[in-house]
Amino acid sequence: MNAGAHGREIKDVLISTTYIDFDGNIKTLENNDLQFEYRKSIFSKNNIGIIIEAKLKFEIGDINEISEKMQEYSTYRKEKQPITYPSAGSTFKRGEDFITAKLIDECGLKGHKIGGASISNLHAGFVINENNATARDVIELVEYTRQKVYEKFKKNIDLEIEIIGEQ
Repeated sequence: MNAGAHGREIKDVLISTTYIDFDGNIKTLENNDLQFEYRKSIFSKNNIGIIIEAKLKFEIGDINEISEKMQEYSTYRKEKQPITYPSAGSTFKRGEDFITAKLIDECGLKGHKIGGASISNLHAGFVINENNATARDVIELVEYTRQKVYEKFKKNIDLEIEIIGEQ
């Protein structure tokens, strides 16, 4: 999906990806062939197989600077993201001309629950499993949230997570 944070994405460090296609063949694609976009790749766009290996290239740096940066990111996550609850991570994509979590918050949806799923009070862009949420609870809460944001702001919000299987 080309995950990312703090101005970097997986496309920035990925060299190649090995996957099994749906006929059982093992294949490798180089970075240039992966059709990276914001939170998308050839795997999410075309469903070509299951990734089994990724080769990454990292920069060599000063261990103290790297440790400091890791601590900074960890502190940021603890302060800004609901990491004390189970979730699939950031649920909604950032819009091209808006911050999705801000719109959700302005709809008064922080803390809104359906079943065991809840919009995080800490960061409105996260759906958290607050109390034994089912997949159905999460899907219904996502759809409710999308509907309310559209009603108030006329903005369609997209998912950062992928919902697979029967719905």
